[in-house]
Amino acid sequence: MIVCVRSVAVPAEMRERFLQWIRENRAVREAHGLLFELVLEPPAREGETLVITAWPSHAVFDAWIATPERDALTASEMHQSVDYRPITRYDVAGGHLNVSDLASQEEFR
Repeated sequence: MIVCVRSVAVPAEMRERFLQWIRENRAVREAHGLLFELVLEPPAREGETLVITAWPSHAVFDAWIATPERDALTASEMHQSVDYRPITRYDVAGGHLNVSDLASQEEFR
């Protein structure tokens, strides 16, 4: 499994639309192998937002990058209205997820 981390400058007036866009495009990303996606904001929303995604492997992520569906998302008005920084990939070396407790949280449904 790999985890990708990317900072994003989201203008305050675009925040709700950006979060909605993430929700709306969940199914297409999951259809291409996305395991999870989290959007993290600093306290008081001062600073850059982080988008963290997990994929089964580098190969699955690379296949997603090469799809027309991903190109369509990247070309969208919403994607163009925020400032994405480069993606950094990490190999997962250890740790754990409490999946049953995560599933009980409303924002992860």
